[in-house]
Amino acid sequence: MSHRPLIGMMLGWKVKPDLMRACTLSAAYYGADLYYFYTWDVREDSIIGMQLIDNQWVQGEFRYPDVIYDNTRRRGHERYEEAYRKLDGIPMGHMLKGRGFGKTKIYNLIRHDEGLKKNLIPFMTMKEPEKVMGFIEKHKRVILKPDGGYMGRNALTVQLTDDGIEVFDQEQLHVCSREQMLQVIETLIPKKFCAQKLIRSETSHGYPFHIRVHLSKNGQNEWVVAFKSVTLSLRPHIKITNSDSTYRGTSTWADFLLHRFGEKVDGKMDNQLSDYGLELAAYLEEAIGGGFHELGLDIGVDKKKRIWLFEAGLGLPRSPYYQMQLSVPAMAHCMYLYKQAQTSK
Repeated sequence: MSHRPLIGMMLGWKVKPDLMRACTLSAAYYGADLYYFYTWDVREDSIIGMQLIDNQWVQGEFRYPDVIYDNTRRRGHERYEEAYRKLDGIPMGHMLKGRGFGKTKIYNLIRHDEGLKKNLIPFMTMKEPEKVMGFIEKHKRVILKPDGGYMGRNALTVQLTDDGIEVFDQEQLHVCSREQMLQVIETLIPKKFCAQKLIRSETSHGYPFHIRVHLSKNGQNEWVVAFKSVTLSLRPHIKITNSDSTYRGTSTWADFLLHRFGEKVDGKMDNQLSDYGLELAAYLEEAIGGGFHELGLDIGVDKKKRIWLFEAGLGLPRSPYYQMQLSVPAMAHCMYLYKQAQTSK
């Protein structure tokens, strides 16, 4: 009987099963079997996991996999280190410690490249309240967000108006004086927040949007654009479009290009986003020294069609929509790692 490669998908918390199902199908396409498991179910010589059989998830006890698609990505974190110890020596695509890199660390890396830094939005690490206040007064519209956060959680938008300083916390609008704003900033600094100028990235009808460009290593260990997607805030006053607390909508990529830019797939905007994403992925891989195989870029486009980098995520750049498109190169790269390991043996 031929030996089919076995891919283990490691999770550190409960995840919606859509991604695991997509990865199972993509793994099968490449001639491999897949099961998913949680870090707490790793034993010394076996793993309790779930495998899709006849369209049903069935629990079983499995041997250690040949390669791991790490969807925990908390190497070095005390809570998960025991699982990484037990699985040491099994190929994994993501080897960075912690949750990857914070927002401002990525921004600062990009600042060293003359071409890529043109798409950086003015930002600062929040350390001194008065300097943060000066940043707000200079740029008028600013977003304050956790440097290490994700999915827009706990982010605030700030805008200077004739009536005072408007602060929106994704649920309620607050109007503050300068002194009150300084107090808010003081509470955020210990939580490691950063400030970034707020870019108007909106449709012709005023709906804020961001574009996700998902980069992935493929079966040849090369960077490819796995997909592009758009997320819109259907409440124009809420500017944070990647937050679970925002009432969001989406569109097919082709329809969005046509209605927002009057272009088709493989047109100027589509190609510009692809070129930028691939260039940035290659640059960050060289600057950091590798250790990651997926990169999620959140990008805005202003009224002049200039693209701006909101964030670059190395941790777990997931999408609520494009699970199959995400899983295909991910599983191809797992197979690349598997074949490399077999060759080295």
